[in-house]
Amino acid sequence: MDVVVLYGLLILFMTAGFLTIRFEAQRAGTVLFKSDFHQVLFVLFCIGLFVRYYNLGQLPGLQIDEAMSGYDTWALANYGQDSALNSWPIYLIGYGTGPSALYSYLSLPFVKILGLTVISTRLAMVCLSSATLLFTMWTLIRLKISHQLLMSIIFIVIINPWQLMISRFGLDANVAPHLLLIAFCLLQLGLKSQGKKQNWFYSGAMISIGLTAYAYIATWYFLPVFSLLLLFYFWKKKLLSIRQGIGLSLVLVITIVPIIFFAYIQYFGDRSITIVGMTFPKLLGSQNEGQTILYSNDIWSAFLMNLSRIHGFLLSGRDGLIFSSLPNYGMFYNLAGLLLFSVGIVKVVREKSHFSSVLLAWLIAPIPLILIVVPVVHHWNVFLFPVILVMGYGLSALWSLDKKSVTTAVFSFFTVLFVSFLFSYNSSYRDEQQDSTYMAPQTMNEVIQISKEKKLGTIYVDRTSIHQLTELTFIFFRFFDPVSPEAYQASRDQPFERETNMTSNQYARYTFMKEGEFVEDNKGQIGYLYHQGADLSNYEKKLKDFEVYQNKDFILFYKE
Repeated sequence: MDVVVLYGLLILFMTAGFLTIRFEAQRAGTVLFKSDFHQVLFVLFCIGLFVRYYNLGQLPGLQIDEAMSGYDTWALANYGQDSALNSWPIYLIGYGTGPSALYSYLSLPFVKILGLTVISTRLAMVCLSSATLLFTMWTLIRLKISHQLLMSIIFIVIINPWQLMISRFGLDANVAPHLLLIAFCLLQLGLKSQGKKQNWFYSGAMISIGLTAYAYIATWYFLPVFSLLLLFYFWKKKLLSIRQGIGLSLVLVITIVPIIFFAYIQYFGDRSITIVGMTFPKLLGSQNEGQTILYSNDIWSAFLMNLSRIHGFLLSGRDGLIFSSLPNYGMFYNLAGLLLFSVGIVKVVREKSHFSSVLLAWLIAPIPLILIVVPVVHHWNVFLFPVILVMGYGLSALWSLDKKSVTTAVFSFFTVLFVSFLFSYNSSYRDEQQDSTYMAPQTMNEVIQISKEKKLGTIYVDRTSIHQLTELTFIFFRFFDPVSPEAYQASRDQPFERETNMTSNQYARYTFMKEGEFVEDNKGQIGYLYHQGADLSNYEKKLKDFEVYQNKDFILFYKE
């Protein structure tokens, strides 16, 4: 059923794109199928959608943060509580420090209707990405920017490795960049409008900007700077009346009041607070301690080390996480992307339009965040869409040279890079993306479903042979075989302990064995689960009377 919904949504967005482009072509006084520009734009849009939806349930594998928030989404959808037994929390306890809750609420309708699956957990993200792409395309058409710039921006957005990869799994942090691009588009539409229509566009932008505070704590370092830069620019250019400025400030403040109260509890409160059924939780730790240099004993040394990391990060585009970027391609094709960005930034600075000026503000605002936050792709995600837009400017600048050979060479070069990236994503790095430290393959789900069909009771898992993080293996099993939040709490190593929300050795019917451990159990219907390739020589006699189910990655020994 979830696959049907997935491809139904693909067709829906393709249809919406077709109708949008046809309508705008008619507004321009032309017919869609007689306009090369509109035809190419539609083809690009469809390619951009297809690569986001294709094989979404298999690739990448289930990411660990996705599994964590996915279970909480399922728990909220069915019990109105998260894994920590908080009712409708504004932020999830999760690991003790999150993840954020916004993505869980966006994906809740899909999980409620379709159940907890990899696809249902990802539908909200792929829909958000699709809607953002559609809205961006429509906005650029409405702004009547040059066909060269419009086509260049859409082309770069579609072929960008980072944007494609974040669209294909449900990581909470990746909501923020989409909301910011939507806000950017709304601001541009507002600048081209007047009266009530303008106020609606501006208000929508403020709400979208405010919502990013709920998406990821790292954005808290970005939002004040971005908001002040926007306020300064609009005030300097006399683009807002005093009444508008006050009204829009109120819209932004009202949007972020709940998350400000949540932040207050973290720093000054001593317990969680529930108001009208909504929980403002006191987290069990701070994300900031592991993400920023501000908590270092020697901030200056940490700052210099961070600068060194940033330099390497920009050149390689890699943070060591396979779900963030692929080797040789990085976030935006490494050196090739940086060169295109360098060409584009010159054009952006010289243009001095509202579009380029707001884009520059967006590009400058993350600099404090970049300097103090450890360089990881999803820590930088508020910075990457403006980089992509500037790359679009760079491509447009090369196109405007009116040298067909240059234009053809540049477009061909990046098209080849895109095709090469797709091949690597779907083949060369397929196994690593599916079954590695932070990713679990669908074959894990398959073996768990077999154990349920066989009505097995206790299952002993050799977690040292399994590729996922040893101490956090339960997160994947909880996703594929969820129990109620109450049952989860009761089955933990320390049942209902409020100082932690995690478990390590026990979850529901699963017992996770330590290295070299074998728990002999002859009571009832039991199973022993190992990864393919595990050394079973010491257990052959103990397992000789068990039946066996195995797939590409796992071996299940069981007694019915």
